[in-house]
Parts: sequence; structure tokens; C-alpha cells
Amino acid sequence: MSENPPRDERRANPRVDVQLPARLHVGDDMIDAQTIDISHDAVLIGGDDFPSANEVYIEIELAELGWQRLAADVVRRQDAGDDGVRMAATFAGAATSGGRDAISAFLKRHLH
Repeated sequence: MSENPPRDERRANPRVDVQLPARLHVGDDMIDAQTIDISHDAVLIGGDDFPSANEVYIEIELAELGWQRLAADVVRRQDAGDDGVRMAATFAGAATSGGRDAISAFLKRHLH
């Protein structure tokens, strides 16, 4: 796991640079990915290619907390050239509160 100090942010929940294994689920498709940065309520992931979709499920491996599956709304998708594709997504509300709690616990335990 690669960790970098938090960026200077003005968001309510600042993102933290951390690379974690991730999987994107769209319908019956599963695509391997990796987080680029993460916060309590959003994530930026990178991968070789992502299908066009507005709603997805993202699984993130949070060390000893294991894989967490969260419903997410895609905010943007952009080509990153030789680095593949990046997708920014916000985690859906109440349906993923357990996953959000796990992300908060992970960030608190490992990065603060």
C-alpha cells in the first residue's frame, strides 16, 4: 500500500492519496481497478478501461477490514492517456453506511 500525505483540500471530507485494490461492478461485468485517492464519501479510481455508466458498485480492499462494497454515482470519467482511465464517484447515501464506516475507520487507523 502506498501512502502520501493529505492534499490541501477545501472539501468537507478531504481526499487522501492511497492506492488500494479495487473492483468496479457494472451489471454482470467486474473490472479490476485501483484507488488513486479516497475520502469518507468519494473515490477516484484508475484502471485500463471502464464502461459508461452512471451508477456502479465499487469494492475496495481496506487491509484488515477486508473488501467493502459500496454503491456509487459516477461524477466523471476521463482518459488518462498511458495510465488508462480514471473515474471519480461519490458513494451513495444510507445504503452504504457500513462501507462508509469502514472507510472512515481505515483512514483513521492508517493515515492519521
